[in-house]
Amino acid sequence: MSVTNGNHEPFREMLPAYALDALDPEEIPMLEAHLDTCPECRAALKQYRAVSDGLLLALPPKSPPPRVRARLIARLASSRAPSASAGRPTRPLWQVGFGFVLVALLLLNLALAIQVRSLQSQQALLTQQLQANQSALAVVAYPGGRTLSLTGTRAAGTLILNPEMNTAALFAWGLDPLDPAHTYQVWLIQPDGHRLSGGLFRPEPGQPFVSHVIASPRPFSEFTGLGVTIEPSGGSPAPTGPRVLGTQF
Repeated sequence: MSVTNGNHEPFREMLPAYALDALDPEEIPMLEAHLDTCPECRAALKQYRAVSDGLLLALPPKSPPPRVRARLIARLASSRAPSASAGRPTRPLWQVGFGFVLVALLLLNLALAIQVRSLQSQQALLTQQLQANQSALAVVAYPGGRTLSLTGTRAAGTLILNPEMNTAALFAWGLDPLDPAHTYQVWLIQPDGHRLSGGLFRPEPGQPFVSHVIASPRPFSEFTGLGVTIEPSGGSPAPTGPRVLGTQF
């Protein structure tokens, strides 16, 4: 067999067994000679060895080539009949199976990694929501709070101001769910009409209300009211979307 970069397909089938030190001894010199001239096969061997060493999580996600299934079927057929390719090495079925299992492990690892990231994101969101609810309850329980009603076309709510802490707790009902590209933004209204951001929040699906704690950098006596608008995700420097809730101080 000629060992050239253009004739590396037969050697690709040897790589899984070679990475596991299970390749037939008489085939090792031929494969190693090919690896000296083929960067693609060397890169593939590096991936197989990383998997065999238990480093699945260190591999970048990679989809298997679409030819894997076709080659596996061809190898199954060749185990029952002589190979039609002159000079093509005959692969034991168990070696082909090793390659298929390694590819399957890569795909399984990728799916598990995506699931773990999703669970971590959900846990962080729940932790953030719990902290916001606890802060809102602290504002409600603190003596001397002032309660105001929030009104809107479809939603309603309550605002509890705590002048001593420069903190307010906003509770809202009936807000529409938003797509990931938008969020609700709170605005503190100054006497000259300028708006100062009071933070962002999003209602959670299935929850009867949403709470949001506003930490004001200035005393609430310096503001004349509060409004809530729909803004792009990440917030805006000034209101750009429709107002859904509001009140006067």
